[in-house]
Amino acid sequence: MTPKSNGNGFDGLVAIQLCTKSWPGIVNLTKEDLGMEQVPEFFHLGNKKLYPAEWRLAFNRKIGEARRDLNLNTFDFVLEWVRCSPKNRLARTVEKLDQRIAEYKALADEFCEKYDTIREEWKTYCEGRWPGSWKLMEPHYPNKAALRAKFDMYYIITEIKAAEPPTKTTAPEIMAAYERANAELEARCKEVVEMAFLDYQKRIREVVTGLSVSLKEGKVIRNESLEKVRNLHDWAREMNIFGYKPLEQALAELKAGLDGVDIKALKDNDTLKGQLAGLAEQVAAVAAKTEDVSMVSGNYKRMIDLS
Repeated sequence: MTPKSNGNGFDGLVAIQLCTKSWPGIVNLTKEDLGMEQVPEFFHLGNKKLYPAEWRLAFNRKIGEARRDLNLNTFDFVLEWVRCSPKNRLARTVEKLDQRIAEYKALADEFCEKYDTIREEWKTYCEGRWPGSWKLMEPHYPNKAALRAKFDMYYIITEIKAAEPPTKTTAPEIMAAYERANAELEARCKEVVEMAFLDYQKRIREVVTGLSVSLKEGKVIRNESLEKVRNLHDWAREMNIFGYKPLEQALAELKAGLDGVDIKALKDNDTLKGQLAGLAEQVAAVAAKTEDVSMVSGNYKRMIDLS
């Protein structure tokens, strides 16, 4: 039995949001907090000593890596910080995110284990600069148990469903509100589809252009580079939620040209390099056809049915 369409133009897609929590390590101490008429300058540096820059950067790197993994196999969505994922690639994305989440939590555990030592070092520093100052500052920093709760990373997956239509007894103004919302959503969805398609083209264009330039300029071509281009065909086919076939076809021709290519033989074979560069340029040319954007968004089913 064919599953029933959800009627909102996002069949086969889900929304996924990556959520992160981290301790900012910033405490803006006031005169009232410290019971002083004037706050000494070094009090403002407490958060930096307590939360060293290398740790802050480490947490930011993990968050950045997780977002890159998420963005790789998803598209922009209507809501900020929410991504749109094809269901057939969701398991792969979730597997990557689970790995990043485990790494982030392990880093948080490691930081919290060293937190007491960092606090003691800062206490020594404060007391050396201003005797009695640590007593004033200590209440403004969390203990280790409270600190660990400030670090977290998780994701939320939501199926995109159509809005329920109003009933016959619904007031006309409510129907009008639905119609306005429908028009706004249709316009926004058209924009999202076009942005996603341009991003889809850009990713493909960057990879094949890099190959073409390397071949033409006689740069060293490694197996990893060719494998990346071969894998691009499969990625493009799975991410092609737009039904746009020209890029798939051009990539299939390039992949066929690369199959069986020996790196050592390619090194001194200018004819083969020229042929492969030509195939790569054909793909890049198709990926540069921005005039097809409107056609793609026009063909893509996106309207919520309010009838």
